[in-house]
Amino acid sequence: MRIGVDVGGTNTDAVLMDGARIIALSKSPTTPDISSGIIQAVRHVLEHAEGSPGRVAAVMIGTTHFTNAFVEGKGLLEVGTLRIGLPAGRALPPMVDWPTSLRRAIGPHVYQVHGGYHYDGRENAPLNELEVRDAARAMRDKGLRTVAIAGIFSQVDAAQEERAADIVRDELPDASITISSKIGRIGMLERENATIINACLADLSRQVVRSFRRSLESLNIGAPFYISQNDGTLMNADFAEEHPVLTFASGPTNSMRGAAYLSGIKEGSDRGH
Repeated sequence: MRIGVDVGGTNTDAVLMDGARIIALSKSPTTPDISSGIIQAVRHVLEHAEGSPGRVAAVMIGTTHFTNAFVEGKGLLEVGTLRIGLPAGRALPPMVDWPTSLRRAIGPHVYQVHGGYHYDGRENAPLNELEVRDAARAMRDKGLRTVAIAGIFSQVDAAQEERAADIVRDELPDASITISSKIGRIGMLERENATIINACLADLSRQVVRSFRRSLESLNIGAPFYISQNDGTLMNADFAEEHPVLTFASGPTNSMRGAAYLSGIKEGSDRGH
């Protein structure tokens, strides 16, 4: 058996399935502490179906917590943003087109250093490690606990980002570090934005994922659990904890995947049938 849970801003829905057959459904209000709402919903479907927690093979969870937190500007950490791109990347600084309220929540902790690549993997400029270390020390002096690192065309070659992360980690050993080559694709600003968003959610992601884990443990469900991401696939809990930004827009994707599965329609059409 498998359990699917959707933790929305208003309601928490749960479904228990045996293969392709729906055994039980539940809807309950989402609770401020997250855990009790999940426990209530999952317990309901198990009791309704007289299901044993030991028979549950996997739990899949969808959540809008991270999207809502970012849109509302709540529970966000101030971020040290390190861009590897000088001299080419000076014209448009990080967060250039962000709303003022979000820039204020993230903080003006932006550092640009020399480095980056061309689209074919050639160096735009060597990574200036002294500049990276100076930036890391400045972040440390400000008490920052999460860092976003983005380099020009780092998705082609991540070596400079990874080296910069090593230097930052040396100065801020307890900080959460997100590098853009693990988050996005080609567009520099889009990839950098996603990296900053991921970094500012570092505390919240730990709280939410661990809350999910505690909820299942309290129900004696030892099965692995997964969190849906925005391409319609699933992430294991540990990966999701490190990459909360990948849950953004997963709700519409889940809806489309579910509709396709339930309808049996493999290809879309505008013919109205």
